[in-house]
Amino acid sequence: MDDKLLFDVAVDYYINKKLQKEIAKELGVSRVQVSKYLKLASERGIVKIEITPPEISNENQKKYQELFNNIFGLNKLLLAPSYSNPERLLYSMCQVAGEYISSQLPNEPYNVGIGWGNTMTKLALTYDFSLKNEWNVVPLSGGISKISDERFNINYIVQSFAKNLNSKFTLIYLPFILEKGIKENITSSSEYKKIVNFWEKLDVVIASVGYSISRSPLFRQNVIEGKYINQLEQLNIVGDILTHYFDIQGNVYDLEFIEDIINISINQYKKAKLKIVVAGGLHKVESIIGLLRGKLVDVLITDQKTAENVLNYVYEEGEDSY
Repeated sequence: MDDKLLFDVAVDYYINKKLQKEIAKELGVSRVQVSKYLKLASERGIVKIEITPPEISNENQKKYQELFNNIFGLNKLLLAPSYSNPERLLYSMCQVAGEYISSQLPNEPYNVGIGWGNTMTKLALTYDFSLKNEWNVVPLSGGISKISDERFNINYIVQSFAKNLNSKFTLIYLPFILEKGIKENITSSSEYKKIVNFWEKLDVVIASVGYSISRSPLFRQNVIEGKYINQLEQLNIVGDILTHYFDIQGNVYDLEFIEDIINISINQYKKAKLKIVVAGGLHKVESIIGLLRGKLVDVLITDQKTAENVLNYVYEEGEDSY
């Protein structure tokens, strides 16, 4: 097949916006044949399709940054393009998070703590980071054998994240839930003391936020006893950060089960030098507001539509005008 013919067909279809049936009539062939010409033009490199994702304008980035700083005192807001498809939205936010981690965080001897969940798994697996071989990546909780899901396999997430960074990592071989009678033995072990030592001096924490108590695998699969659901609901909990639950004003409530889990404490979390949270979507608006009001985040990575909904929520409450 002559490349000149394929080129002419491609120009008529893609540039001149002719219908395939029009081109077919002019050439004296069938519409199916024109379709084959276009496919062949693509295979030979005559046609190259480039898809350009939407971008956040500098003006909007600056506008929202100033609003979030004025209303919540947020240090840094990074916006990703919004998508109605949840997977596309998640990928969009992870792209922005990956670029920030790669370009803005130095390759220095940092202790970097990673949370679990869908967002952290996606970030660990999909973004090709610049190398951070001076980092040591550590898990922020024990492991859960009751949930057979890679999104809650903390060692898998940490190892995947560290592999993409070409960094060191420290895994944890301790349970998330401490059974009665073994707590004292585990908390006095060298394994436990080693991980706690990392938690006490974290340079960076990267996590997301939970938003629904009833939908949380920790409760749905009885990792944490269901009796605590009512207590959390009575406290009007809107989200959690690393299994520390908070209301929309940012008040954190650690119920008694916190004493029976291996997990970074809220004080250790707050002491981290830089707290990065990746979260977006309409369903997380209230949890993001609680996170911001509680000063539980330094760098928030979300999408533009979610940022707009957060501001609308606050505006409708009458707290601030913008």
